[in-house]
Amino acid sequence: MLVVQAMNTVDVFQMARLGSSLEGQIAIADMPRLASALAHSRGALRYRCVGHIDEHGRPALQLQIEGVLPLRCDRCGEELELALQAQKRFFFVRTEPELAGIPIDDSPEEALLGNSRFDLEGLIEDEAILHLPISPRHESCVAAGEPTSTAAQTDRPHAFAPLAALRERLRPSRVVPQRPAVGVPSSTRRTEGGRKPRRGSH
Repeated sequence: MLVVQAMNTVDVFQMARLGSSLEGQIAIADMPRLASALAHSRGALRYRCVGHIDEHGRPALQLQIEGVLPLRCDRCGEELELALQAQKRFFFVRTEPELAGIPIDDSPEEALLGNSRFDLEGLIEDEAILHLPISPRHESCVAAGEPTSTAAQTDRPHAFAPLAALRERLRPSRVVPQRPAVGVPSSTRRTEGGRKPRRGSH
């Protein structure tokens, strides 16, 4: 089952059970955390996600994102384009204790706390942020009047250094706020409350 739509939240367990998929695009301007690290907020990211039951019988999701991200060269200050192509696999559990009990390993899949209103748009934004270079530069670029020695390059502060922290920090919740009358459990990446420790924590 293929669904093409403007996406916000999804029931990841239903997607996995039905083997359904979503594809479309998200404007960079609608991803403020990502946009704040870019040269401008024009453009969009294309995505495709496919739900399935993995070989271990777990509800899972395969995510692909691609697009062109406008960065600012850390050396000359001019705009440069990053061709982003990312692919990641996730599987979902229903409770925090389940998530906490998953052993740390080097598997390519990442465990997430799922629910019926999972913030898939936030997940896509997080993955795009993780793929940003800490110090973006043109392949051959020297700032006017700047020495080309290795020492000079090393000592120069990087404008994108704060992204080092962003690469290791993801939002604690993926559930879009609802009206008080509706109670929905939160969905988190695995930090101290969820994300795999090997990827960093708050």
